[in-house]
Amino acid sequence: MTTLKFPIAFNSDGSLATLDEDQDAFYAQLLSMAALTEPGTHPYSPSFGILDPSFRSVSRGQFMIHANRFVPEVEIVEAEGEQNETTGQIVLKVKFRRK
Repeated sequence: MTTLKFPIAFNSDGSLATLDEDQDAFYAQLLSMAALTEPGTHPYSPSFGILDPSFRSVSRGQFMIHANRFVPEVEIVEAEGEQNETTGQIVLKVKFRRK
């Protein structure tokens, strides 16, 4: 399956950049969407996503559950949230391998 690259990007010929499911970047994007989406955002899949980690750390367990449920093609090897001391932004670092 082919999907649009997020954030939206363009190729040198002006076409929209895409990702194919044979690329690790495709699965990295799927996992990013799970981490960036609040539950209830999508009416057809209201349980998709994790709770907003603002003012608290990322729930590693919740992320792992949703990653296994919504992206079963990958196995999460490591998932750790780190807070940037300068910006206060929480960065979720995920390592995975395709099954």
